[in-house]
Amino acid sequence: MNKNINKIEESILRMTAVVRQDHAAQTARSFGEETNQDIKPLGWWVLVCGDHLDQESFNRREKTRERLLEEVRKSGVILPENIWVWDEAGAAQLVLSTVPTLKRAERLARHLRAKGLTIRIRREDI
Repeated sequence: MNKNINKIEESILRMTAVVRQDHAAQTARSFGEETNQDIKPLGWWVLVCGDHLDQESFNRREKTRERLLEEVRKSGVILPENIWVWDEAGAAQLVLSTVPTLKRAERLARHLRAKGLTIRIRREDI
């Protein structure tokens, strides 16, 4: 019985992934974006910025990151993973989203700033 339930769960997960992928492609097309998987232009990072990181202490750097994560969570933003980006000035920066156009990045940044977050937009750099 458990084997059958596991197969059903796996099937549901696969079907959900296919539906979500199709919806994402339709949404991208509605914004006039490229949906061809072979073409991967760089997008725009929408970053939340925190305090400066202490280069001398790993523990203090972690506390700075934890404070920024708490600020993000309090604003109502939930991230599936934490992607930290190095900053020339040594500030904690966390990727909130990667979007394909500067216009969408600016729109998202305005929304996030209204929540009290310090936001920076940068060209995606992989």
